[in-house]
Amino acid sequence: MIDDLTERQKRETYDNWVSRGAAWDANADRMQKLARGLNQPLIEAANIRAGQHVLDLASGAGEPAMSIAELVGREGSVTATDLVPQMLAGARRRVAEAGIGNVAFEVADMESLPFVDDRFGAVTCRLGLMYVPSPERAAAEARRVLKDGGRAAFLVWGPHEDNTQFMVLDRVLKQVMDIDPHEGAFTPTRFGAAGAISAVLSAGGFAEVEERELRFSPRVDPAVGFWRPQLALRLGERLQAMSEADRERLDKAMAEAFEAHRDGDRIQLQAHARVGVGW
Repeated sequence: MIDDLTERQKRETYDNWVSRGAAWDANADRMQKLARGLNQPLIEAANIRAGQHVLDLASGAGEPAMSIAELVGREGSVTATDLVPQMLAGARRRVAEAGIGNVAFEVADMESLPFVDDRFGAVTCRLGLMYVPSPERAAAEARRVLKDGGRAAFLVWGPHEDNTQFMVLDRVLKQVMDIDPHEGAFTPTRFGAAGAISAVLSAGGFAEVEERELRFSPRVDPAVGFWRPQLALRLGERLQAMSEADRERLDKAMAEAFEAHRDGDRIQLQAHARVGVGW
């Protein structure tokens, strides 16, 4: 019964991300500023250095794999992985356009990695672990492929109530479009509570575990419609399938909902993430 549930959850998650692959590719470049803000703490936590061979899990449209590739240099390499080929398509495009030569790609399930033991100097995963049916198994796999002394670093979102965009998007999607805010089988803030990511890594067999908190308070211009890329990433093909009238109604509702967070000429957002480190 448990295996049946796990397979159903994995299929639901897979199908959900297949439908969003094109949207992530299309919005990857404009989301680069946010990517940088999340990449650096993750890279520092994994203690990545020049010349290392790094495994990046759930690479999506290319980050943090591309940033890591620049850091490790020609003597190092990055293996970018994702469960969903449609997500990796964006990463392949961006790596090719940037002329980056030290990134390899592999469609892979992080619960059952297709790599030998002790292969990588570091493992990273940015915003992917919360969608895995058995995160403890994924942590154990990360530990298995790590070399002695290597670190694995997993970045996850903090509590739902500490992330303004999640609160607003979820409420508006439910109220205006009657769309369930869950993303596939799991929510993005699944490991938001303090200690949750540490417990996963400990269960995965890491000898030492550390958890770090990240908080951001961006002030954004409402005139640029900053919520639109997030809607595209969240809904993927479902957004494109809506009528023009429904998209306009949703867009207007998003703008009105964010007004509650206005401070002067800007919208004041809050964001909270956590980095779990095991070694």
